[in-house]
Amino acid sequence: MPRASRQDRRERLGNAKRLRKRIYKSLFRNNLISFFCLAFLTSQVALVWSKAGSCNQPRSPDNVVVSSPLPASRPFEQHEKLVVSLEFTNVCNFKCPFCPQAYEDLPMQPGGSPYDRKHGFMSRAVFDRAVDECRRVAKIVELGFFGEQTLHPQYLEFMAALVDRPFQLETNTNVSMVTQAMMRVWVSSKLDLVRLSLDAVTPEVFNVARPGPVRSLTTGKIVADADRMAAVNEKVHAWLAMPDHRPTRLVYVNSSYNQGEKQKFIDYWTPFLGKDDHVLIKQVLSYGGKIVDPLIQSHRCNVWEVKYLVIDNTGVASPCNLDTNMDLALGSVMEKSVEELYFGERAQWLKSRTGCGNPLTPCRTCTDGNNWSKNEKHGRASTCATGEQLVQLRVA
Repeated sequence: MPRASRQDRRERLGNAKRLRKRIYKSLFRNNLISFFCLAFLTSQVALVWSKAGSCNQPRSPDNVVVSSPLPASRPFEQHEKLVVSLEFTNVCNFKCPFCPQAYEDLPMQPGGSPYDRKHGFMSRAVFDRAVDECRRVAKIVELGFFGEQTLHPQYLEFMAALVDRPFQLETNTNVSMVTQAMMRVWVSSKLDLVRLSLDAVTPEVFNVARPGPVRSLTTGKIVADADRMAAVNEKVHAWLAMPDHRPTRLVYVNSSYNQGEKQKFIDYWTPFLGKDDHVLIKQVLSYGGKIVDPLIQSHRCNVWEVKYLVIDNTGVASPCNLDTNMDLALGSVMEKSVEELYFGERAQWLKSRTGCGNPLTPCRTCTDGNNWSKNEKHGRASTCATGEQLVQLRVA
């Protein structure tokens, strides 16, 4: 074979180098594409698995996965048991002038304390957790803290879940959205006390003291302003006329917005009361230093004495039933047990520092605490109990 010339050898060498370069480029490009494809596919698989793994996990209203199992309180001794308020929602359809709800759009409440808490509705996960803890720690559970509880879309479902319970159960409502179905579930769940907040008996006073939409019991439609009082009274009459209605309290908050109405209220409703029903005349409160009214009277703080615990719609707990902004929050039942929260380091710190006028929000602007000293409880015969006797019933 003839020997290749030097020029031929150079050309073959150059061709080999160019071929090798193209091969390297091709391999690099394909590997890079493969790498990114693999990374993308891996991330998508991880995302799918994370969603699949979390879809059955109970979540708090803030969409945070709840750890399971949550710590449980020990069963409290009778003398340790709490008065717990469960807040299904802090949304309210009324804007009563003696309530912080009327001024929530202002940067500060008339009394000087803030109310800017986010509106929300309690999830089933928070409800189940709170009730589970209440079975071990509560002597009384009040359905209602700061909002109209009947606005919750699962109100009937929640009520039905409370039939079997070891604690006394009470509910509170402004009556405006109450339906026949709600009345029936009050009976079937064997409520220990139904509290109907009315504050007036005549349309003119009611429209000033309790403004907000009212739904008709018969048509289900929102009534005109002129018919609001009649629509509410119709519901109260229907409830009291039920032979198996539960013990009921008709509440009248004595404020500067319903003066001259108190005796009319007592005289109107007393004849319709059953043997376990009563009218309660209450003094207007500042709601932890938020409301200003000339009828508010000074009084000492008693929240630790009564052993209050409020659980708001997100599961956050506070030891004060007037802490509508949850400024004294102890923590969340979605993370700790009630026992840890109520007897923990934060609670002990607050216990030594809370009280009307003390330098904490809302204590610094609160002057009246739970002033029940002027409360009057009226039954069919006569006044049943004084304010101080009512305090003792709560503390006992």
